[in-house]
Amino acid sequence: MEQPVPVKEVKILETAEDIQERREQVLRRYVDFKEAARIKREKLEDSRRYQYFRRDADELESWIHEKLQAASDENYKDPTNLQAKIQKHQAFEAEVAAHSNAIVVLDNTGMEMINQEHFQRVAIKERLDVSIISKNFEILYTHMFVKYP
Repeated sequence: MEQPVPVKEVKILETAEDIQERREQVLRRYVDFKEAARIKREKLEDSRRYQYFRRDADELESWIHEKLQAASDENYKDPTNLQAKIQKHQAFEAEVAAHSNAIVVLDNTGMEMINQEHFQRVAIKERLDVSIISKNFEILYTHMFVKYP
């Protein structure tokens, strides 16, 4: 069974003061609505920035892990086909050099969000502090020169 919709009584505005009062009510509600929408938009933007930060950190961490596995490969000791191995290593060096800026960008982005009092600043700080990204990148960088000094 369907409930009947309650009928709201409509107030008839008879005087100019009533109309002016109603106008001011509507304008106040509109200003309050716009302020609430602005706050919501800022929160959504902050959330989007945090999700992008997490995505970038996860992707960089995954890339470093993948490259660490490749760097720990022992087939470089085999003396056959040295020219191809040297070319492969040069490409590897170029890729590592290209990604070295990504760590700096990630750190700067995280610190900027922390300094702006981001609502996830604690999680961002933890991610930057306990991040194995920088440590693993240093290990990857040293692996690069161990194989081919």
